[in-house]
Order: sequence, then C-alpha cells, then structure tokens
Amino acid sequence: NAEGISSSGGVASAAGASGVDGAYGGLSYGEQEPAKVVVDNTDSGIRLTVHNLHFKPDSSQLLSTEEPLLGRIASVLKEVPESQFLIEGHTASIGNPSGEMQLSVERAHAIAEELAKRGIPAGSFICRGYGGTKPVAENTTKNGMAKNRRVEITILE
Repeated sequence: NAEGISSSGGVASAAGASGVDGAYGGLSYGEQEPAKVVVDNTDSGIRLTVHNLHFKPDSSQLLSTEEPLLGRIASVLKEVPESQFLIEGHTASIGNPSGEMQLSVERAHAIAEELAKRGIPAGSFICRGYGGTKPVAENTTKNGMAKNRRVEITILE
C-alpha cells in the first residue's frame, strides 16, 4: 500500500502501489518504507518533494534500492525539456548545523548527478542545501525527523 504521489496543487492525484498515469506519469515506490513524492504548485514552479529517499547514513551516497524511483523522476523531468530544475536538500536538525548544511548540499548534488546519468542535461540543475533550517515537522520525534529529511525538485517557470 505505497502511496506514490499526492497533490496539494492539483497536478496529480493520490496513487496506490501501481502509480499514477496522470500529468507527471507514475511516480510510485513500494520497497521497505515507501518513498513518497508530493507534487505542489508553487510561485517558482511545480515542486516534487521526495520523502524517504534512502542514503547511506551520514552520506550522500544513495542506496541502490532508489534506482527505480530515480528513473521515474527522470522520466517526469524529461517531459519538460529545456527547463531548469532547482534541487534542494534538507536534513533533520540534530545539533550539527554546519555538518547538516554540508550533507544537504552533497545530497542535492548527488540527486542531480543521478538524474544526469538518466539523460537530464547536467546544466539544467541548480543545487542548494538548507540543512535543518527549513523543517516541515518537529525534530523531537523519529517520525518528525524523517519528514524533515527530504529532497525538493522544482521545475522552474
């Protein structure tokens, strides 16, 4: 029962394990803790927020289990050729602001490199890291910390 995409901006709809065949084509993931991709319309463009991406602990190295999801994200981004993509890395705040900032930058670059390997032009990416400075949940619980560990990809308008 993996939820693939949910939308607060009307771009796509909720999906079960089989994915979505909507405007941004079938992003879903059903291994271990499922990755969740939320699609929002923002002032800057359409944003894909990816929760539960699995990296090696304290590392920017993605686990091989993320290959299918990265392929699906690349397929979505290929639907908007000639676009610029802002990739923002976020971490939970655990009391090491400089380390968290560095890790978030490294993870944003790692995502860009992986998407470039899948055919997205490397010059299309702008990478930024925010460490734990932009939480979406409290950092006092494991669940809250997990929500704060995320990557946001905005298709810039």
